[in-house]
Amino acid sequence: MLIPNKEWWEHIKTEEVRHEVEFSISLSEIDDTVNERVAWKNEDKCDNIILFMPYFFSGHGHGFQLNCYLMAAVVAAFLDKALVILEPPHSENRFDTWSQFGCPADAFEDESHEKLIEGFPEGLLRLIQIPQLISRGCGVPTCEGTMTYHQWAQVQAQQRGRWGNGRRKAALPPIEYECMEGGRSIKVIPLDGPDLRTFCERIYWSQMIDRTSSNSREAAYNWVTRLGARPHEAAYFSDLQSESDIWDYISAIVNRSGVLKFQPWVARDVSEYIKSSNVPPDGSYDAIHVRRGDKLLAESKWLVEKYWGSKGYNARNMPANYVPLVHYLSQAWGGSDCPRRKNGRIRQTRIPRKIIYIATDDPNTVRAEIAQLPKAKGGYTELNGCQKAEFIFSPASETTTSFHMTPCLDYLGTCSDDDCSRRYARSIAAIADLTILTRAQKFVGEYNSNWGRLIKDFRTIFSDNLDALVPNDVSGRPPVLVRDTVEVFGQKPYPFGW
Repeated sequence: MLIPNKEWWEHIKTEEVRHEVEFSISLSEIDDTVNERVAWKNEDKCDNIILFMPYFFSGHGHGFQLNCYLMAAVVAAFLDKALVILEPPHSENRFDTWSQFGCPADAFEDESHEKLIEGFPEGLLRLIQIPQLISRGCGVPTCEGTMTYHQWAQVQAQQRGRWGNGRRKAALPPIEYECMEGGRSIKVIPLDGPDLRTFCERIYWSQMIDRTSSNSREAAYNWVTRLGARPHEAAYFSDLQSESDIWDYISAIVNRSGVLKFQPWVARDVSEYIKSSNVPPDGSYDAIHVRRGDKLLAESKWLVEKYWGSKGYNARNMPANYVPLVHYLSQAWGGSDCPRRKNGRIRQTRIPRKIIYIATDDPNTVRAEIAQLPKAKGGYTELNGCQKAEFIFSPASETTTSFHMTPCLDYLGTCSDDDCSRRYARSIAAIADLTILTRAQKFVGEYNSNWGRLIKDFRTIFSDNLDALVPNDVSGRPPVLVRDTVEVFGQKPYPFGW
């Protein structure tokens, strides 16, 4: 692998320090001591590796790809393995500049933007960094030069044969490839995103939530410790029985440990994008995520039919093929908290308007829906009898649907008129939306999309009384909190990273 020159690295380090202070996607403060407490210095730290191959699902949306990475990190910690990313050689990469996430100006040697800097991160690593906590500082294994990308891809292709079907045919553990590396015997599991999701659902999830024996509780203790938990936190986690509590705890740990860390150029450009979005910098706004698009063709179709069925319609005569915005508004701001007179009527009071940020892949329709809502003085929208709102949209909503990796919705992630600068602009808009939604005072959305589930996870933080918690605490104090989040519709939250 080519190594960037020293001057370039010094520039990047300076940028990273400057923008890390300004940019954090989750609500948690990053624990700077985690790499000292979980320092991988043993000689055997790279003897067991999950070799993650994200290129095979690089045409999926940002949310899916980020969720798969987070799942890979959590699974690697559970199995006590290092997580290493493997991208294809240039001859096998269909993207110009070698990344589905596009190219920042930093990627080029000069302002002509004609030649990439040698060694500039490619693929998923163009967007994120893998912390030492997760990678253990391990490189891509070659098994003494006998395994290339093609050989690893061949092993990975065999994993599907071990999926089972979740019913009559049970899944088998993934293939572990054994070889010698640096004079040591190592084991490598090459996986892509769908592999991870399938093995998690059919094998690992049940193991992760098992607390029925001393061995399973010890495994839970060690798992969360490898993710950055302190001893008393790990002890508390090992005794958690509720599945939802377990996943929320994992979310809070992952957020605090900084497992998802964006590259410095992404942090810089997202910060600048947010400044241009008219979102109050002090966080005094609410946010709605309206996901339609391709989700209406399959995953959300039955939910839409269920909603309209509750209004007296059937699948053949629904007024629209989506859940309307008014349902989101009524669920979050239905007026139940408005001050009322003795006769039950809403008391008219002077309340500052709410600023509500809307992130959607259907901005034109949503704007039309807002135009039909009752208006208050000043042109604002009436939410109920005591609240009014001003809606703002992503700056990119005029030109693109930022939730999609590509505007043509091609599964392969390629368009004839697309290029790396356009892909990068969409990536920045998407991560900015994710950040704005996460930081909102109130988030209104659903769990039927990768984006909605990511936001819920990022809004999960440790409670202030965490240091006082002890194993088997019966005080009723929650170990973690999910900041004000309204689920409009969708299935129950899946485990972390789904």
